[in-house]
Amino acid sequence: MKQIIRVLYCIPLFILGLTACGGDDTAKSSDEESGTATAATAADSPEVTAVKFFEAIYLHNDLKEAKSHATPSMQRVLASYSSGKAVGRTLLNMSFDEVVITVEDTNKNVREFYTDKADVMLIFTGKYDGNTQVNMRMIKLVKQDGQWMVSEIKNDPFARTKV
Repeated sequence: MKQIIRVLYCIPLFILGLTACGGDDTAKSSDEESGTATAATAADSPEVTAVKFFEAIYLHNDLKEAKSHATPSMQRVLASYSSGKAVGRTLLNMSFDEVVITVEDTNKNVREFYTDKADVMLIFTGKYDGNTQVNMRMIKLVKQDGQWMVSEIKNDPFARTKV
């Protein structure tokens, strides 16, 4: 009887140990690592591509990496800048000392899974000169050769100018 109880007690612990230690984490996106991933966020999704594009600009200051996630026309625009900070400051009109990039997916539309175009809304929450800033950008992506590419960056749809 004691052996049966021990076995029944050890089985769940053994399964818990296997699930805690197993799994291949190499395909995790930055969204998954920061805990903001959704069920629809896959390794090759427009959301992941958009976040990687802006992480390359704002976190890594790496225009070469950003260009790898952009269409040829967007690559030409990026090529006219010397650094990711210059792109953020001049092209995007957003400067950050530190930033967290999240996907706003409350209005996620199923259509993007059936087409080669997608719109992704990103929220940029960060600090600049000690002040907290929150910005939003609508990112238009297209699928080229089986990969999502950033094609256009729209201004903050909720920004107000001298009202």
